[in-house]
Amino acid sequence: MKTYKVQIVIAVIIGLLSSGCISDDEFDRSPFNDIKTFQLPGQAGLTAINREEKSIIIPMSEEAELSDVVPSNIEISNLATISPSMTSPQNFNEPVVYEVRAENNEIAIWTVTAIPALPNPQLPNSNFDQWYTVGNYQQPGESADNTVWGTANRALALVGEANTNPVDLGNGDFAAKLTSEPAPLLVRMAAATLFTGTFTQGFPSPTDPRSNIDFGTPFSGRPDAFRVDYRYLPGESYEDADGNPLSGSDQCDIYVLLEKREGDVVQRIGTGWFRSDALVQDWSTLEIPITYGELSPSDPQFEYANIREGESWGQSSDTPTHITVVFSSSALGDFFTGAIGSELWVNNFELMY
Repeated sequence: MKTYKVQIVIAVIIGLLSSGCISDDEFDRSPFNDIKTFQLPGQAGLTAINREEKSIIIPMSEEAELSDVVPSNIEISNLATISPSMTSPQNFNEPVVYEVRAENNEIAIWTVTAIPALPNPQLPNSNFDQWYTVGNYQQPGESADNTVWGTANRALALVGEANTNPVDLGNGDFAAKLTSEPAPLLVRMAAATLFTGTFTQGFPSPTDPRSNIDFGTPFSGRPDAFRVDYRYLPGESYEDADGNPLSGSDQCDIYVLLEKREGDVVQRIGTGWFRSDALVQDWSTLEIPITYGELSPSDPQFEYANIREGESWGQSSDTPTHITVVFSSSALGDFFTGAIGSELWVNNFELMY
């Protein structure tokens, strides 16, 4: 009977996810002619999409080739078409005009402009002051179209409450609060994560929380370190995935990975990682150096910060194409190990040059 009830709950959740992802062409002929995603090779930061003005701004690294470029990723409204085609090379030394035709033949004219990236780039909304509302929870960023930050809130909010939330510190200053919560289904706990990237469509695998996360965002800087204000309050009972007590206490994770991505090849260029179980009740400022090149056994984070399967080490002198930043209230939350009630508060993340 218990198994049957779990199957019903899962079916309901999948139904909710499906209904939450209804395409914009469900009824009649679709009038939608938006560009939802636009990325170029050599991109150095977040694409800024203005739907009202039908304009797209893309920051590019200094060495990026712009004269004969095929966009690396374009997503448009369902059943719409785009001209020039997605695979047609363009000269992005000047603004490029795209025509997006909806299924009902309504046409939108979009202008894509590539601009030089600022030196010593920072990530947008890295002070976490901007949040937008999605249903009954909030996400960090200006809007879904203009943010580099993702969380697992969407999946959790379907069956419970979001566990990454804004906290108003006063005078327009907001922080992000990440809390490890009891899991709504199948597993013991759900660690809170805040990361650069996106939480993808579909229901996440209960045994692999990373399966629905695309980590990272385009970036071409070479920072020496990162700095962040933080608090950490480990939960009372540190347990494994089966609820067995463990020695020690829960740990937070805060890390930066710099990567060079070319097609399916991912090379690690730089690593900056902080993992700690220390109780930090008052706001403290943390500064962690970034190590370029392969980690050695003498590096304190060697055991847990090494490259993952399918990745390799790049040259320490290479320029990154992507940056992954991750905050987690329970370092081993991927394995459902940690303490329910652990809280990680973060504010004012900054890359140091």
